[in-house]
Amino acid sequence: MVKRLVGLLLLVFAVGMAVPSTRMRIAESVTPIKDWVGYKLVPRRLEVMADQLDVRLQRAEGLPANFEGWLRRDYSGSPEDPWGRRYYLETGRRDYTVGTMGPDGIQGTEDDVRITRSSQAGPRSR
Repeated sequence: MVKRLVGLLLLVFAVGMAVPSTRMRIAESVTPIKDWVGYKLVPRRLEVMADQLDVRLQRAEGLPANFEGWLRRDYSGSPEDPWGRRYYLETGRRDYTVGTMGPDGIQGTEDDVRITRSSQAGPRSR
């Protein structure tokens, strides 16, 4: 019974995706769910990214000059956020920030997710 119900739901979904007007409605209804999932995943990803950058700082390697290259080569996670955009790195005199532009794709808006940490070498403090 459950297999038939799942099969029927998949069939309805496939037919809906084949019709352009229905496909647009489905995409619009899925966007809030996708954003919610993204906001749940991104903070942990940024923590892991910052942890890996802290290890570089502790080894006196400094922050990567080519952040996008570091994301592709050395970062152990996905180089893109759930919205398909690259993470970014901002460096200051005493700290650095890793973040994502969020669903709107514009840096510096309310939907951005960011983590700022000290860039001073030595034991990590939070």
